[in-house]
Amino acid sequence: MSDIKFALRQLRKSPAFTCVAVFTLAVGIGLNTTIFSLINDLFLKGLPFPEPERVLHILTKGKDRTDEFQMSA
Repeated sequence: MSDIKFALRQLRKSPAFTCVAVFTLAVGIGLNTTIFSLINDLFLKGLPFPEPERVLHILTKGKDRTDEFQMSA
């Protein structure tokens, strides 16, 4: 218990360090959660379609290198 009190006292003495540490932890936890959610949804669960292996992406480019149309089937 005395270690926790000592740690809190030290954190109160240096508010800049405390803010940087809390911000770093928040960003790290947020990025970790986001990346896990993306990997889980895209690779582990699969797409929410019947026969997801048949999903196609068709793209054509015009002469001026602009997209004429984009279509997913």
